[in-house]
Amino acid sequence: MKISYAAHQEIDVSNGKPTVIATNNPVAYHDLVSGIQNDSNVLKCYSDDYEDLETEHVIDWVGDVGIQSHLDDRYNLDLLKHLATVLTDDQRKSITDINNQLYTLIQQCLFMIDLPLEVTYDWDLKKLFKYCKIHFNSESMKKPYAIMESIIKVHLECGIKSVVGLTNVAHYLNQQQIQDLFMLIKATGIPTLLIEFTDMKQKKLYANSDFYYIDEDFVDWHV
Repeated sequence: MKISYAAHQEIDVSNGKPTVIATNNPVAYHDLVSGIQNDSNVLKCYSDDYEDLETEHVIDWVGDVGIQSHLDDRYNLDLLKHLATVLTDDQRKSITDINNQLYTLIQQCLFMIDLPLEVTYDWDLKKLFKYCKIHFNSESMKKPYAIMESIIKVHLECGIKSVVGLTNVAHYLNQQQIQDLFMLIKATGIPTLLIEFTDMKQKKLYANSDFYYIDEDFVDWHV
């Protein structure tokens, strides 16, 4: 996938290596972050064959994990759908049997009320999963690296094809953690875009990435 930002150098986002767009220019930073979220004219996404892509569909913009860490709401449907596909036949049978027992017991309880009441049997795995309130471990979700790691792994497990979009990563991770995250991205092949407000001197933090920089004078650098 390619990203075009105004009159700046074209940016390639590929699988297996994180793409970092860094800048110390407030206007450029705002343009990039708002452009990804609003699909504005200042920023466009294209396929490798230069077909127009809708930004909101091809970039899963999580943004700042310190602000937007509600992964349960964000990925609930993807996770429930995936979970339903990985159950074994024995697991499905066990869940069916237990579900039948629950409906039978409730129906028996209704007989204690002198009214024509009955249950309506519903075999819907997604509803059962929701009933069990499947969610990410709350303690893990207090840790920025664990949040980012989980996002990458959700994309891998659920086969989500969009690019993971993050910002302010260096606000939460040290250099070793950033490199661990980059190794995970490489190992999983999940395309990932980081937009960072930083000085060019900090480029060493982003070693092993495809590093683009827009300086305060709007000059492009590709390291």
